[in-house]
Amino acid sequence: MKIGKGRKIICSTAALLAICSAGFATPPASLQAGVEELMRSRKYDTGGLGVVFKDLSNDSIVIAINADNPMNPASVQKLVTGAAAFEILGPGYVHTTRIYIDGPFSRDSGIVDGNLYIRGAGEPGLNAEKIWLLVQHLRHRGIKRVRGDLIIDNFFFDDVGVGPGFSEEESRSYQSLISGLPANYSSVGVHHRPGKEVGDAVFIDMFPRVEGFKINNTATTVAGAKGKLDVSTQLSGGVTQINVKGTMGIDEQPGYTYRRMWQTWDAFAGAFRAQCIEQGLRVDGRNVRRRTPDTLVTQGAFYAYGGEPLTEFIKHSFKWSSNFVSEMLFKTMGAIKHGQPGSWPKGTNVVLEWWESKGLPGTPQIINGSGMGGEFRARGQADEGTGRVRYENLISPRQTVELLAYVSKQKNYYPDFVAALPAAGVDGTLHSRFRRSKLRGVVRGKTGTLNSVKVSSLAGYMLLDDKTYAFAIFCKNVGPNQFDNWIMQEQILEHVARVHSGGRW
Repeated sequence: MKIGKGRKIICSTAALLAICSAGFATPPASLQAGVEELMRSRKYDTGGLGVVFKDLSNDSIVIAINADNPMNPASVQKLVTGAAAFEILGPGYVHTTRIYIDGPFSRDSGIVDGNLYIRGAGEPGLNAEKIWLLVQHLRHRGIKRVRGDLIIDNFFFDDVGVGPGFSEEESRSYQSLISGLPANYSSVGVHHRPGKEVGDAVFIDMFPRVEGFKINNTATTVAGAKGKLDVSTQLSGGVTQINVKGTMGIDEQPGYTYRRMWQTWDAFAGAFRAQCIEQGLRVDGRNVRRRTPDTLVTQGAFYAYGGEPLTEFIKHSFKWSSNFVSEMLFKTMGAIKHGQPGSWPKGTNVVLEWWESKGLPGTPQIINGSGMGGEFRARGQADEGTGRVRYENLISPRQTVELLAYVSKQKNYYPDFVAALPAAGVDGTLHSRFRRSKLRGVVRGKTGTLNSVKVSSLAGYMLLDDKTYAFAIFCKNVGPNQFDNWIMQEQILEHVARVHSGGRW
């Protein structure tokens, strides 16, 4: 299979084994044997568990079980995207959203006698608060009224909003649409609180407010502290519809449910216009999608809004496993290195070129930046013997550990990379794991979970007092459930720490 300009993204298992195995010593028997015994005692299928540990102090592999088997990493794929982004874009890279006007502006009257252009640059963090701030800054610069249209330029990326491996139908926010100018992570917060009395309608609102979105609410208030509310979104008539049904207990606490916006450029226009209305900035014309003329770009922006630096978005990607941020960075790398518009094929080519240029082993299969994918689709890699199609990322545990070992030597961003990882038992996606373990706070790792294809992964660093290990533990179709895989991962890490300490751990 090929993605982009003819670049092959997989190689045969035999070739991968030959490439990845060269130059690695046989792992120490005590560590290796202990993990193998743990696998036998818990009846873990040897083919579905991949484990690699590397001692970074002497650059030696100390555990290698199915080390070179290409496996679906789930969200551990974000480690690849994050490392590539740190090097290709740089830790201080800022996405800058620019605003242009194409007519006279009177500072006395506050009137722009022309159109207002908003040109996106793939900024992932234009949430409700930032859009509010953007409007405030325009007001502070004197704009009170725009007589022309509100023109949205989101051509920094292509028009494909649903990434490879993502669902076309899912309304949950972890599969949000990707756009060169998105609003609020392409998600809407649906706020719900019970009515005043049993039988009353549930109060529903949205955050941010988006002009043009529609709320369909049939939910009612019932007695007690808990109801059963169903919140979804869909595209109907070209408009994002927020559908709320079911019940909410009269004593139930208000809350938010986050769902996917089904529009891209027009969702941003609607959110921006809603803030303009609230802040008294009038835009007379329509919402239009159009490129910013080169003459305006050459002339310079009326206002430029710089978002947070890349390091902050890597934290979003790692600690909370944000698919949205990861795909925005993935497409941004494509746009910067291979020219606008950014796309998933361009992102794939850029990351694979970077991987090869750094001398990292083999060639992983990369279809996106977040790790989504694995179910059978209508496109992708043919599954042997079935004629069906599976679309997924594939990387071996050894390749993952070699990536982590490489990153550990990059002084300009390694501290930020480690700080962005969830700390075991403390925060992020590891906040509820390792709480009773001595490894609490010692392990910094990226989790990966795809329940639909029974994948559970964990990779990162174990920061002991006198030694650091890079590790990858991949589970696929093993264990009774995902919780058992979590326990298995924890026990393997504790085994290594215990052997390293001479049994004192």
